[in-house]
Parts: sequence; structure tokens; C-alpha cells
Amino acid sequence: MSNRLELIASLAKSGVGVADVGTDHAYIPIILRRSGYKGNIVASDINEGPLEKARISLENAGLTDSVELVLCDGLSGVDSSKVDTVIVAGIGGDTITGILDRGLYDMPEWAARSDYKLILQPVTKPEILRFWLVNNGFAITSEWQTEENGMLYQIICAQPGESPKYRDAELYTGRLQQIQDSKYFDKLLSTYIKRFKLAANSLQNADKASLRAWNMMIINMIAELEEMKGRQND
Repeated sequence: MSNRLELIASLAKSGVGVADVGTDHAYIPIILRRSGYKGNIVASDINEGPLEKARISLENAGLTDSVELVLCDGLSGVDSSKVDTVIVAGIGGDTITGILDRGLYDMPEWAARSDYKLILQPVTKPEILRFWLVNNGFAITSEWQTEENGMLYQIICAQPGESPKYRDAELYTGRLQQIQDSKYFDKLLSTYIKRFKLAANSLQNADKASLRAWNMMIINMIAELEEMKGRQND
């Protein structure tokens, strides 16, 4: 098992149940059961292949009867009455956004609820996911980071509620108040500063007005990130 998945599972506190959407070999459900989680666990995936791998993993772990496997798109086949925590991990932030948008708004049983928690781990485009959350009735309650195989991963916990305003840079990194005590704070911000500086350098001689505007936006983003680094200990 990985540190990343162990951390994600540890954020699912005791409750009614957990849905692991887009399950990967059912690793998170296995960690949850082995750590003593007593609630329902549903592992879903849109494809049969991952579900078959999940079934084999559960069988090898002796947990076949303690996790429900569901073939469905996102939350569409998950019984909401059995779940109060939704985990979506290991896929792009834009894909996670689509899963949440279809499930939490198109399904009345989810749309009417406000008593659940989201644990989300995007591998790319966290800014799209955060933008969707804070503009669609969710408050990001905590941010976590972990490093695995040289890669830095961000984990976002959210629940229905009112969100404070986010600066553009914070959509990429998380709000300063929630990340400044992380041991990965400097590496997280430095990674984005380096990325945006490379992008700005490639656009500094751009002729088109649209590209010049994009370059100015990137420069402003770098300034916000550098200001956040300077305010870490405020």
C-alpha cells in the first residue's frame, strides 16, 4: 500500500459509509477495513476491468463480503443512503469535476443532501476542481499534501457550505491559511512558480494580443505565489 492511499483512507472518519469512486484494485477499501472502519464501503468503477481487479484484491485480502462492488458511471449506481463520504482519487481534476457535477446535481438523492464529505485527490488540474467546488456550494475544509515516488500530491477535503473567496494562485495550491503549516508548503509553491516562469518566458516576445494578455495573467500568478511564500509565517 502507498503513503498516498493510506493518507486518503485516514481522512474517512467513522460514519455511515464510504464510496470509493473509480476504485483502483480496491486498495482504499482494503486499507479502511484493515484500519477498523465499520461503516458500509462501496467501490465503483465505470469499467469492468478495474472492478475485476478489485474483486481479486478483496478476495486475496479475505474481504470479499465486506465491500460492495458496483459497475457504474461515477455515483450513478451508488445507494446514497449507505454513504456519507465520497472518495475520488488518482484521476484528473477535470474528470473528478465531471463526476461530481453529474452525480451531486443530476441525482435528486444527492442534490437534496448536505450531510456528506468529499475526499478528492486530483493528479492534474487541481485548479479546475477547486474552482468548481467553491463556485458550486462547497467549502474546502482542509488541504493535505504527500509525496510519493518523487511526485507531490494534493488532497482536498470539502463539504456542502459557503466558501471564502480564492485568489487565482490559491486555486492551484489551496488557500494560504490551510497549507502554510504543511511541510510541503515551500515545494508546492516553488513547483508552480517554476512552471509559470517557464510559461512566461516562452510568451514574453509574443505578438498576438491574446498571448500578451495570457502572459500578463501568468506574471500576476507568479507575483501572488511569491507573496504567499513571503507570508508563510505571518
